[in-house]
Amino acid sequence: MAGTTVNSFRISELGLSDEVLAFAELEKDPLFHKIAPGKYSYYIARSLEMGRAAAVPLQGQPVRCLLEQAGVAFEIKPASGSSALRLALRAQLDFSGRTPWINVYQDSMEQLREAALAGGGAYGALSLDEVMDIHLAHEYYHLLEYRADQFTSDVLEPVECMRIGPFRRQAAILQASEIAAHAFCKELLNLPYLPSLLDNIYVWQTSKLERVQIQEIVGRWKAIVGER
Repeated sequence: MAGTTVNSFRISELGLSDEVLAFAELEKDPLFHKIAPGKYSYYIARSLEMGRAAAVPLQGQPVRCLLEQAGVAFEIKPASGSSALRLALRAQLDFSGRTPWINVYQDSMEQLREAALAGGGAYGALSLDEVMDIHLAHEYYHLLEYRADQFTSDVLEPVECMRIGPFRRQAAILQASEIAAHAFCKELLNLPYLPSLLDNIYVWQTSKLERVQIQEIVGRWKAIVGER
């Protein structure tokens, strides 16, 4: 049906809160099915809280200056390769070496810049430099976790992933760190939405979803987190 794609309406009409977008990230976790529904709000709230709290003392400082102070090098690479949905690898990082580094990919930045313009310009007309700052801020949060040896996913309660007789195995919800990084990024860069929405928009565009399909997806997320 013509005129019903993500480009034909305003993303702001969807009423996307941080909690709704955080749930969309949480359900990507490989152990999501092990989380009791009553615990969704715990992982969402605590992850958002930790990311926001980490950004507060750093607000007003350019992320590239923060990386320079931390001794982290970064470089733009032309292409990353992509999946069947053409969702490019966003960044690669290595914090274990003598000089920590982050590679950010040009094709990925172009994807997200296009997504930012969709749906009535959910993020405004982001420049490539601003998109790069989103990448860098996200990875900077993971650097903070790495250097503190305190990953968000390890701080929060683990889930039981295996039970054989008296034997129990627990594992962390890794997406908690991703949610926290998105919250950190939004707070540090003063974004209107968690930056994970850019990936959602890009997938909706690439999949050529119609407006009603997007509304159904968002409606399900909202129903699960108790929003209308």
